[in-house]
Amino acid sequence: MFHIRLMQISDLSAVVRLQDHCYTDEFYESPQVVAKRLMLYPQSCWLACYQDKVWGYLFSYPSRLGQINVLGAEFGQYEQANCLYLHDMAVSPDARGNGVATALLQQALTYAGTLGLSYAALVAVQNSAAFWQQQQFTAVDELSEQASQALTSYGSNAIYLARPLN
Repeated sequence: MFHIRLMQISDLSAVVRLQDHCYTDEFYESPQVVAKRLMLYPQSCWLACYQDKVWGYLFSYPSRLGQINVLGAEFGQYEQANCLYLHDMAVSPDARGNGVATALLQQALTYAGTLGLSYAALVAVQNSAAFWQQQQFTAVDELSEQASQALTSYGSNAIYLARPLN
């Protein structure tokens, strides 16, 4: 059985390898950006591990509903956050079907609850919207011009999704 734990700096090489394996080149984010994200929000980045293997990961951070960072940008810092933004989740093909994504999501939702946040949100890419919709996320169509522009950096099929936590 796998377990979920907080990500550590020493995990980053395995995380970057998994990212490279799971995402197409258009979603590449440099190891330097990934490391800065972990250093900024170490309390909201998790790994799913099985024995000595990284089966999945999730990067998230407190944000504002409707706020979308451009792909490859560093995470923002938001006063009066009301949302946990799930920036990047990947699950190894070897681990699929074992509940890894659901467990990582549950870890994030529990964390959001401890912060008193009202929403969780994300940008669904690579045909992942169906999974997120099964997790009670719905499309948010009303976005600011800035958020709409940022959304385009994730490709034409990207969808901004959110769900209330209460």
